[in-house]
Amino acid sequence: MDTHSLNKSLGQQALPTLAIGSVLALTVIRLWLAGKTELVPEEAYYWTYSQHPALSYFDHPPMVAWMIALGTSLFGSTELGVRMATIMLWPVSALLLFATGRLWFGVKVAGLAVLLFCLCPVFVGIGFIVTPDSPLLFFWLLTLYAVSKALLSGRSAFWVLAGIGLGCAMLSKYTAVMLAASLFLFLLVAQHYRFWLLRFPPWLALGIGILAFAPVIIWNYQHQWASFLFQSTRTEVGNNDPLHVESGTFWLYQLWALTPFPFGLFAYTLAPAIRRGWMQREDRWNFSMSFALPLFLVFVLASFKTKGHINWTAPAFLSWSLAAAAVFQQVGDVWRVARPSAWGWTVGAAVLLCFSANTLVHTSLAWGVPQGFALKSAGGWRGLAGEVRNARLELAQSTGQQAFILGADKYNIAAELGFYLQEPIDIVNDYSLGTGGLAYRFWADLKKLEGRPAIAILEQDKIGPYSVIWLKQHFASVGELVPLEIKGNGLQMRKVYLVACYGYSVLNIK
Repeated sequence: MDTHSLNKSLGQQALPTLAIGSVLALTVIRLWLAGKTELVPEEAYYWTYSQHPALSYFDHPPMVAWMIALGTSLFGSTELGVRMATIMLWPVSALLLFATGRLWFGVKVAGLAVLLFCLCPVFVGIGFIVTPDSPLLFFWLLTLYAVSKALLSGRSAFWVLAGIGLGCAMLSKYTAVMLAASLFLFLLVAQHYRFWLLRFPPWLALGIGILAFAPVIIWNYQHQWASFLFQSTRTEVGNNDPLHVESGTFWLYQLWALTPFPFGLFAYTLAPAIRRGWMQREDRWNFSMSFALPLFLVFVLASFKTKGHINWTAPAFLSWSLAAAAVFQQVGDVWRVARPSAWGWTVGAAVLLCFSANTLVHTSLAWGVPQGFALKSAGGWRGLAGEVRNARLELAQSTGQQAFILGADKYNIAAELGFYLQEPIDIVNDYSLGTGGLAYRFWADLKKLEGRPAIAILEQDKIGPYSVIWLKQHFASVGELVPLEIKGNGLQMRKVYLVACYGYSVLNIK
């Protein structure tokens, strides 16, 4: 074997090894941190889902609740239990990405795509923090793999697996419907595979997906289509000014989600991938962009109307990462010959930047370090729960009535206290004060709270001039605001007011 062939062989072996090592290292770190890091409010909110079994939920389909229920059944209602399924799905997702990439682009590109998966903060965060995005990415990738196998092997049985993947993806998050649209686009453009549009198996896969999604349809039918209406208005598309502030925030989010080097790589990949996929009709590039751009463009348009979230576009970067890895390989082959030193320094700096960003994702959640990157909603909840437990006991003893807990915000306080007190039933959010209430309006029976006292919790940095007036509209009397500072791990600090309230009145809350 000559030197060139040997180097090529070693490179093909090194990339998968490096990818596997990165996935395993991140998984071990997460398992170590999972039980040491308090839940963020979103995780506690989804844990509350699992305490109210239902066919679906107001904000999202039920898959995230099922995942949490599985984890807590095995590891208890602990931070580790809540996060375990999410942590375990992430390495399997990486494996599916590798398997799909190998089918279309080969081992080396597949390894590079997995490395991108390990370097981009949005994917790293999704692998640790419990959200519907974790099962969405897993089942999205399962669908991509099954479709790839069905197309490249010609075996119709893989269409059944694709249908299961599609259905479970839609049970995770509504954006999974774009998988069906993307598949139609791919088949429409692909000359070698267009015949599948006239075959039964792909349509069977669609039917299986819809059938699996039936619990969500039934729940929405029973609740006046509440979830469908809520989610559709969040991403309503309009013809606003392209310089609209939310559109600018969208692009800033993409930069944060990927960090500068991957962001630049994905952007650089766009033109050649579209040209080769949709103009030159090369199937692998068509596959990559057909399952990426439709979803991404939906949220680009939605950004003119809504603020969006950093994780919304994440599924688009999965198949896009295959094209990005292929372009990176091609450019790298040229640079390594022309300017090997410059190439090495550039790649090293990019990897270091991504590694630093991912380190901050974990340390800011666990210890609030550094403070500039720490989430204000993270930390201090366990200590707050202890203070609230004592305050509620004192109020119950002084009034002779069972006091309930009122977290006077969207859901952060109610969800966190529900988890750390392990009492999700007798804790309500600001729905009890007349707001929309999100999922709490389907869980809370406010009539059972009539006439009872409550400990209300207000965050100090969010309290407004009408906060106490708000409470007085629903209680016969309201006590003084008692300031409280709770220290979390590291530099985390939670500042709230506790307020004793007496004689709750439902008034005309619907």
